[in-house]
Amino acid sequence: GVLKGDDPATLPGDVVDAQQYFVGKALLPYAEQLEKAEDKMIELPYALYGAQTELTKRIVETSNTDGNVAVLGGIQINTPPGFTDYFMPLSFDMHNGKGELQKQLWS
Repeated sequence: GVLKGDDPATLPGDVVDAQQYFVGKALLPYAEQLEKAEDKMIELPYALYGAQTELTKRIVETSNTDGNVAVLGGIQINTPPGFTDYFMPLSFDMHNGKGELQKQLWS
């Protein structure tokens, strides 16, 4: 992979593949964390949560709204057909209209 010196992926021409490209790019800062993980499949959702938290933070900081913004973050746990999916909350924050953290409602 990229951590070992391989060339990074290039932006695909097919829009269907673009989402996977951007997910992979967002995970690059977590490559070492994932490489060192005892179980990469357990660590991967936490790395994705970290990447999505950074993206959400950037979006909220540029929201420039008159109200407050509540952000609930966590990991979606998908299960096989016939079983209920789960959401594992990891954070719940309140930001003002400028994106500044006002209160951690839960963490």
